[in-house]
Amino acid sequence: MEKLDQRIQLVASTEFNNLVDRWRREQADLPSRSEAIRRLVLHGLEYEKSFPMRMITAIIRPHKYEELRDALIALGIEGITVTQVSGFGRQRGQTEIYRGAEYSVAEVPKVRIDVAVSAALVEKAVREIERAANTGKIGDGKIFVQPLEQVIRIRTGETNETALG
Repeated sequence: MEKLDQRIQLVASTEFNNLVDRWRREQADLPSRSEAIRRLVLHGLEYEKSFPMRMITAIIRPHKYEELRDALIALGIEGITVTQVSGFGRQRGQTEIYRGAEYSVAEVPKVRIDVAVSAALVEKAVREIERAANTGKIGDGKIFVQPLEQVIRIRTGETNETALG
């Protein structure tokens, strides 16, 4: 085993410690919390190396799109894919009144935005999407963040983060 000669002080909440301890108990070979934290940090570093980019998909209300687009452009995001979609979430559609008659709409119109970003930009982009798309009402939408293995710019053959810009 490698000799450990550097100490790092970590101030953590009880909730964080409980999460680490719960994960540590699921592992067969972790005798201490500090060893568990070392392993988790290594896993995180390996993950960032393996997946340095993320695909962010947001499903939002159509009238919030322009505000969201402008916010993402202000962050330096240069490419956005937008699709008109319809669907429902927990509310299972909506009820509307047309010419005095009430009727049910099962799928609600939404806008789907797909944005590929570097891992360093994910938190800022997600915060901006939350801020720009939020109305505080049911049906504001969802954000999905997934690892992105590879990006290739077709015209130049550039790959990964250089292909994002």
